Amino acid sequence: MNLGGIIGLTFGVVSALVGIIIGQKQARKSRADDEVHDYIWKRARSYSWYATLLIIYVLLLLSLLGVLLSTIKVLSVLLIVHLFTWASVGLYLSAIMFSEEKADKNVQWVLLALFIVLGTAMLVITIFFL
Repeated sequence: MNLGGIIGLTFGVVSALVGIIIGQKQARKSRADDEVHDYIWKRARSYSWYATLLIIYVLLLLSLLGVLLSTIKVLSVLLIVHLFTWASVGLYLSAIMFSEEKADKNVQWVLLALFIVLGTAMLVITIFFL
């Protein structure tokens, strides 16, 4: 049994739920939860499913070529690709729609680059060290 993995999964779920609840309260206070917000994140989720589907095909191709993949690696790669593309595309679309000042645009591009770097690092760690 991997105790660190269980603690990490539990902490991740609890952190996500707390973040969602706090984020929704803040969005209601600042009236940021509108149709544009819904459109951006629905579109980001759509693109994220396209990326996930592509990764599923790549993993199936690797399996057909004889590469042995463990279940935990495959599920980890799928989860990482799905969540990081969802966040990255959502941030990118938000940057395009809401960037009014150059400083805001620069901060959003830095955050987008950070998401891409973190996603790539998580994929590398998952593939090579799991």
